[in-house]
Amino acid sequence: MQDRELESVLAQQLAPLTRRGFLRAGCSVAAATAAGLWTVRDAWADDDVRALPSEIQYLTLLEYRVLNKMRQVFIAPELLGMPSTVEIPVMQNIDNMVGHLSKSVRANVNLAGKIFEYSPGYRFSRFSSMSNDSAQAYMEKWQRGYFFQRGLITSLKSVVALAYWRDARIDPFLDYDGPVSVRWGVRKLGNAPLPNDI
Repeated sequence: MQDRELESVLAQQLAPLTRRGFLRAGCSVAAATAAGLWTVRDAWADDDVRALPSEIQYLTLLEYRVLNKMRQVFIAPELLGMPSTVEIPVMQNIDNMVGHLSKSVRANVNLAGKIFEYSPGYRFSRFSSMSNDSAQAYMEKWQRGYFFQRGLITSLKSVVALAYWRDARIDPFLDYDGPVSVRWGVRKLGNAPLPNDI
């Protein structure tokens, strides 16, 4: 008796579920899943920089993307009539600096790049794929953030700024006419030794 009642209940519940309805529901679920995965793929897809330029030897692709985006957003010398960050080879200068770092410091640079690149991931975005305006706002947000964020963004910005301002082609724009040892004929003494009687 109970078997017949159960059979009757199941027949009533499953009657609306035809083969065509089942296929239609399956296709809808598959389409929704594909759309969601496509959105995630687009958000994490590669941006314009798909490979390292041939002159870059030490930076990884991720580090290059992060620092290159910062170069585009953080320094705008063209507004003052100064050489651009392309005329001054900022990325090559950064690459040379990174090549002289110790292994532990080098690992920290890589970690900082990863953190900054993927930290906007909750918005399905990467730092290097943001528009310049969004990237600028994001950098400013980190500059006002927690001490960890302020320290990380200051370090990365310092690397980019140093790579630009250390170039000798900037000297005339700063009215800098060379070191005192050359300008005044002062003999270089090298590094003075520390006194021994301390």
